[in-house]
Amino acid sequence: MLRRNMTILWRELDGEAVLLDPNAGCSYNLNAVGTVIWKMLDGTHTSGEIASAICESYEVEYEQALQDVEHLLADMRTNNLVSEVASPTHPVA
Repeated sequence: MLRRNMTILWRELDGEAVLLDPNAGCSYNLNAVGTVIWKMLDGTHTSGEIASAICESYEVEYEQALQDVEHLLADMRTNNLVSEVASPTHPVA
C-alpha cells in the first residue's frame, strides 16, 4: 500500500490539488480525480479500493479506473510523492 510523502505540502483548491515538494523545488497539479486518489493515499487503501471509489464518484469502468490509478501511482513513485507502507496482512519486503 502507498502513503503520501509527509514532506509534500499540498492544498486543495476548487476540487483540485496543488502539491509542492520543497526538497526538490517542484510543484504538481492534480485534477479532481487525481485529488481523490491523493486524498486516499493514507496507507490503508489498495489501488483496487481507490479505483472502486473513483467508480462510485465518476462514470468510468473499474478496469479503466484501476489502470488510471496505477499509472498515476507509478508517476507519483517516480517523483517521490508516495512511499510504500507495510499493511498488517502484506508486509513490505
